[in-house]
Amino acid sequence: MNQKSANKTKSKPSRERTANWDAALRLLKKKRLMTHAEFATMGISGVKLRRSTEAGEILSLGSGIYADVSIDPFTASVWAIAKYYPLAVISGFTALNIHGLSNEFIENIDVDIPRSASIRNKLLKVHRVAEKRIDVVIRLKYEGVSIRIYNIERSLCEAYRLDPAGSLFFRALKRYVALGKIRISKIQEYDLVANTKVLFHLRQELADW
Repeated sequence: MNQKSANKTKSKPSRERTANWDAALRLLKKKRLMTHAEFATMGISGVKLRRSTEAGEILSLGSGIYADVSIDPFTASVWAIAKYYPLAVISGFTALNIHGLSNEFIENIDVDIPRSASIRNKLLKVHRVAEKRIDVVIRLKYEGVSIRIYNIERSLCEAYRLDPAGSLFFRALKRYVALGKIRISKIQEYDLVANTKVLFHLRQELADW
C-alpha cells in the first residue's frame, strides 16, 4: 500500500468520528439535555465529551448530564431535575429563586425527596424528608418546561424556617407582598404545619404599606 492509500485509510475513521459528533451536537440542540449514556450510543467517548466541554462546545452539568451551550446553566440544571429526577420536588433556596422571592446565587439545586428514596448527584442538594411533608406540590412552567416545586406560600414559610426573621426572609416577604397575590389562608395553614410565624410578619409588612 502506497502512502497516499494509507492516508486515505487513516482519514476515513476520522471523518466518521467528525460526522458522529456533528450529529450528536444537532441532537443535543434539539433535545437540549443529554446524558453520557446517550452520547455513548452514538459512539462518543468520555474523552471527547470532556474535551468538548473544555472547548465550550457543550455544557457539563455534572454527573454525566450535558446541555446545549445556548442554555443558561441554572435553567439547564432545573430542566435536568424535571427530566431525569421526576420524583424530586424543587425546594429551599432554589424554590425561592424560581418564585422570584430571592436572587441568591444557587450552586446546587435544592430538592426534597421521600426518606425511602435515594438520589446521588453533585448537581443536587438533596433533602430527604418525611413523605407527609412533601405536600402542596405544583406544576410550574419554568422557561417552557414543567417542573415540580412547592407553591409560593409554602416556599415563603420555608424562607422563614431557613433564616428565622432574618434578612433573607424579610427580602422574600417584601417581594411576595409586591407581587400582589397574597393568600393569607395559605400562609396561616403552612404556619401551623411548619411552626413558623410568617403571618405575623406579613401583617406587619402590610400595615407599613
